[in-house]
Amino acid sequence: MYIRAFQALIPMSNAIVILIFALFSPLFFHAQYPDSIRLNDVRFLTSHNSYKRKPDPKILKFLSHFKKQLGKDMDPIQLDYGHALLTEQMNTYHINGFELDVNYDPKGGHFAKRRINFFVGGLKQKSRDSLLLKPGFKILHIADVDYESNYTTFVQALTEIRDWSLQHPNHLPLFINIEIKRDAPADYSKALDFLGFNKSIPFVPEALNDLDKEIHSVFGSTPHILYTPALLRDTFSSCKERLSTIEWPALNDVLGKVFIVLDGDFNGIYTKALNSGEDRPMFVYGQPGEPETAFVIRNEPQGREEEIHALTEMYMVRTRTDAGTLEARSLDYSRYTAVMKSQSQIITTDYYRADPAISNFVISLESFKQNPLHLFLRTNNH
Repeated sequence: MYIRAFQALIPMSNAIVILIFALFSPLFFHAQYPDSIRLNDVRFLTSHNSYKRKPDPKILKFLSHFKKQLGKDMDPIQLDYGHALLTEQMNTYHINGFELDVNYDPKGGHFAKRRINFFVGGLKQKSRDSLLLKPGFKILHIADVDYESNYTTFVQALTEIRDWSLQHPNHLPLFINIEIKRDAPADYSKALDFLGFNKSIPFVPEALNDLDKEIHSVFGSTPHILYTPALLRDTFSSCKERLSTIEWPALNDVLGKVFIVLDGDFNGIYTKALNSGEDRPMFVYGQPGEPETAFVIRNEPQGREEEIHALTEMYMVRTRTDAGTLEARSLDYSRYTAVMKSQSQIITTDYYRADPAISNFVISLESFKQNPLHLFLRTNNH
């Protein structure tokens, strides 16, 4: 079906020329694609909580004694997953996007102690990582509990992505999902607060400016890599006007680019700034029809396949094939099947590689790329 969709995009008279071009262009040219292929025609595999390492088994065992009290967000079963380094994800598993959880730490040191370790034998509370003492956004899943990360700071993770992009200047576009973490377990539990777990630092409007500054500190010297809302807007008054008039840019025009998308705008402040025409580095996941919406989240695809399919005509839509290790443990591909049917472009998983400790559950798009251009293309057929 997907090869037929690919063929429909290419005039038959050009098929032989494009096939030869696709086979030999790596030897003589930068890889190029037919200009009829727009960015939103292509489907990409991305990873969820891409920075995360598995928690120490001792922590998981400790948490298992309190499953009922903790709730599903800290169910040790659902925390028991981890990822390869970002570079390995791109090089080995063909991952084209990441999710980074950013935790506000304007003075530094807020996440240097891991309080749960006080109750778990053999683990130290205080980290030796000096970067945790410095001001700036930190990358971790749940403060005091699920803190293991391949990257201490937001800047570290962005720098690795930027450096890889510079080394692969004609790569398919990369999508970075930024989730702002605004809470901590102690915010909801007086008992945990009493036991010394940290409450979250209030997320204030200035934090969004700080987030922009950290992005500019990494990409400021290489601005050609970052594709911003202003670039998409171009000469139009809004992203909406651009997308409804001339659609998304051709895939050729965004090769080597990085898109950063904010998940969880603080009181709509970032969206308002974009609506006023400010040149900010991040897109925002928004509601269809809003002036600056270009990216939409529909993490749960089941029962929403037709809705998502319709949205992909104008927007880049993110969905998830699995969550919290549950599908992997039961070898349940029903959510994946719904994602495939929905035609969503940004397909997010924790299992681009199987975890032998759980099962052989794995999500890959490589089998759908068996066409001359090695792309997984969206089909317009409902």
